[in-house]
Amino acid sequence: MPVYADSVFLVNSLSNALLLYSYCFFYGIKPRHRRIAAASALCGAYAAAEAVLDLPRAFRVVIFILVVLAALGRSGLLKHASRLMLMCFAVEGITLAAVSTLGAGAELAQGSVILFASEPVCAVIFVSAYPAFCLGMRLAKKRRRYLYLDISRRGRSAHVKVLRDSGNLLRYHDRPVIMIAWDAVKSLFEHGSYSELSENADAYAVYRTLNGAGTVPIIEDASCKADGIESNAAIGVVERRFKGKYNGVAGDI
Repeated sequence: MPVYADSVFLVNSLSNALLLYSYCFFYGIKPRHRRIAAASALCGAYAAAEAVLDLPRAFRVVIFILVVLAALGRSGLLKHASRLMLMCFAVEGITLAAVSTLGAGAELAQGSVILFASEPVCAVIFVSAYPAFCLGMRLAKKRRRYLYLDISRRGRSAHVKVLRDSGNLLRYHDRPVIMIAWDAVKSLFEHGSYSELSENADAYAVYRTLNGAGTVPIIEDASCKADGIESNAAIGVVERRFKGKYNGVAGDI
């Protein structure tokens, strides 16, 4: 099959622009359109040159680093390069898996240049793989960001969504403490108010912050499951309300 340099340039420029925009979207980086356009054009030009000339494969590493520098700058170069490489592998893997399942017969041309001259469906799948990958990673990241707790106490139960927060280092008898808002778990108690709970709690955990220190009432006789798995974490109840769609914070449990 003849390889046309202009087709290779356009396909690779487009795919790299998608890769860089997807990367910026996923990691919350504000994209710089001119820099991304320049980086994508550089990668497309090299792919076209590689398709025509017999260039050493070692040049790819140099071009890849230059692309990352052009698009994202010098700060965090190694981090951006490794993440981009992993994202690129994932997207190409999704594409090949989907194409293989559909029986479209896509192949990687020599030099790992993906050509779609005879298979338009492959191009559609390849472009769709980027938002599909980003959506999947977003959902996975969002899922890891929260814990879903099922708390039981004296025949009563509560389902609570809490935020994973590495800054919550509070411990009680060497157990991590999950801080939960009173409004989310007040149905577990016979007490009518948080002040009544604080005065009659059986156990307390001492906390210290930059703003001062205090105590948090601990629910000693409650069982807790985190994402369906039994947890030994202690449950601390606080009066404050948390911003966001969650009702507490959990450290490393």
